Amino acid sequence: MVDLVEIAARLDAEEQFTVKYRFPVRIAGGHVKHETREDKLLDVAEEAGLIYVSHHGEILWIKLEEVLEVIPEA
Repeated sequence: MVDLVEIAARLDAEEQFTVKYRFPVRIAGGHVKHETREDKLLDVAEEAGLIYVSHHGEILWIKLEEVLEVIPEA
C-alpha cells in the first residue's frame, strides 16, 4: 500500500517520482478496459486518497486503489 503522508513529505523535500497505475479507457461498444500507465507524480491529496500525475501535458487524478507503484526517480 502506498503511504500518501510519506510521499507528500518526500515531495516537500523535492524528491521526484513516477507513478505506475491502472487507468480505465472506454473502448468500442461502451466497454471499459484498463491500461497500465507510468507518469510523473505532481502532488497527492492524503485525505481524499488521490494522486495527481501529468499525462501528455494533462493533469489527471488517480484513485489510490488504481496505483500500482510509486517509483523514486534517480
